[in-house]
Amino acid sequence: GKTPEHVISPGTYDQKHIARIGHLHDCIAYGPGILDLAHQPDEYIVIDDMVTAAKVMAVSTLKLLGVNL
Repeated sequence: GKTPEHVISPGTYDQKHIARIGHLHDCIAYGPGILDLAHQPDEYIVIDDMVTAAKVMAVSTLKLLGVNL
């Protein structure tokens, strides 16, 4: 029930491999955590954020597969 926040990440994702090998260019990178901490020596995520992200990914996958929730 929250409005998503769109950001441009300075990093790279596996999407480049999906595009190169699978020719699928529309891809969303999503995950928990604070972007400024990503891949830093003291990187961490809050467990509640990880659980929420897992729920979002599960529901999104089911909806993409056509499962009515």
